[in-house]
Amino acid sequence: MPNSQCSNLATAPWTFRFELVSEAASIGFAADIARVLQEGDVVALDGDLGAGKSTFARALLRARADDPGLEVPSPTFTLVQTYEFEDLEISHFDLYRIGDVEELYEIGFEESWQSGAALIEWPDRAEDLMPQNALWLKIETTKTPGMRRLTITADSNWEVRLLRICKKRNLLIRIGWGEALLAPIDGDLSPRHYDRVTRLTLDGDGLPTTEPSNTQTGRAQSGILMDMPERAPGPQLPDGRTYDGVAHRVTSLAPVITISQGLHQLGLRVPSIYGFDLEDGLMLWEDFGKERLTDESGAPIAKRYLAVVRAIAHLHDIRIPKRLDGAGGSFDLPHYDLDAFTVELDVFLDHYWPHRHSCPCPEVDRLDYHALWQPLLRYLTESERSLVLRDVQDPNCFWLGDALRAGSIGFIDYQDCLIGPSSYDLSALALDARVTIPDDLEAEMLSYYISLRKLDEERVKLLKAAYSVTAAQRTSKNLGAFARAANMAGRPAYLSHVPRSLKYLSKVLEHPLLSGLKDWYDSHDLLR
Repeated sequence: MPNSQCSNLATAPWTFRFELVSEAASIGFAADIARVLQEGDVVALDGDLGAGKSTFARALLRARADDPGLEVPSPTFTLVQTYEFEDLEISHFDLYRIGDVEELYEIGFEESWQSGAALIEWPDRAEDLMPQNALWLKIETTKTPGMRRLTITADSNWEVRLLRICKKRNLLIRIGWGEALLAPIDGDLSPRHYDRVTRLTLDGDGLPTTEPSNTQTGRAQSGILMDMPERAPGPQLPDGRTYDGVAHRVTSLAPVITISQGLHQLGLRVPSIYGFDLEDGLMLWEDFGKERLTDESGAPIAKRYLAVVRAIAHLHDIRIPKRLDGAGGSFDLPHYDLDAFTVELDVFLDHYWPHRHSCPCPEVDRLDYHALWQPLLRYLTESERSLVLRDVQDPNCFWLGDALRAGSIGFIDYQDCLIGPSSYDLSALALDARVTIPDDLEAEMLSYYISLRKLDEERVKLLKAAYSVTAAQRTSKNLGAFARAANMAGRPAYLSHVPRSLKYLSKVLEHPLLSGLKDWYDSHDLLR
């Protein structure tokens, strides 16, 4: 490494190394860098002749342009080639033929990253003109044919921006997806982050090509990368416990892997796992595509919702295991207990009440609310128990087939599953928080579930009562979550779900078992 680089990074540099990287994988990593490049950035490409500096620069520029066929001529003789993108100007320098550092002043070297970003091959030729905050990428040949070693050295600001990206790329390389491209998926209210991972078509030399190929049929061409680093449980509650702990929410990847494998063994269609890194909290699994339960206008497709009902009914007829075992270790399934139900209802009081009334919920009203709910929640804990996936609704259910058959629905977002009322997932689906479900479709789903499970008259009566209670509890929690997303996370779009949720809540509160609770909501003007 040049002396100038060492002096520029004298203050505790961050280093990350990819030991063995194919040219295709280095192109994938170049696309990762392209995605985060911004004004003021300088990427120094260091390495011997033939190491792959120009290949990396070319891949980065093509990725930024989203054009794999973009012409990227070498600036060996012109010294610099400038590319105007919609949001950023990138200058590509090749300093191999620089005779005197004074020449750099004539070609606007330092100005390039003051109004844009710069890629610099042979950066050691620039001597002390290289900025201290540059990202240095050293590319070295290895004894393994076709493989390179990539070493990143940069300051802590680059570490913040690139560490997770590097770890993701490292996982992809390790499991044979090194050439794949990552595209962030817009998140919901989850603390997890996701990327869609798309494999590139490779030519006979193992390099990406724009030409279609039939030589790779039989292997998955896309996947979903879950980014879930372990986090401390939270937030803290007034009694010192945490919401995650009381509500039984997992905070690390290991249980997700075990739960996925356990659900698969129970016959549920969940994503196949392609690879994972428990220490870094990363997992690549199957991409179910984009076909969910609604049409292009957002209206529910009855056949698809009924297919989900079929899968739920099948799950509810299976003996519930107390423990799941898998590659993430053993996981004891928790119970949806009184405390878990109650802490979720507090989300309604803590966020929807102030959203509606512009003031905190008075303590006396909170106590009354809890008192009204306690016998109802005890009723739920004594009702029929089954495995509760917890978020069975349109964004988390994928249409994989064309008939009401096993495996036609793929499920995600079940990491917080537990043992609880059989009615819970059914009410979550039939009163989908993000899709307006017509009354006749809701009734059809209930009837189909009852027929599949061959419930007698008494069990139907118990189911409908528990259904109303779980629907009221879940919808109240959702109203609080939507208000919190709008008012605390700056995501007002979630308020569009409030009118639908209020309609659902008003409907289920008509059940005689909930009459006292309905009076409370009405008296506090919380159903408008």
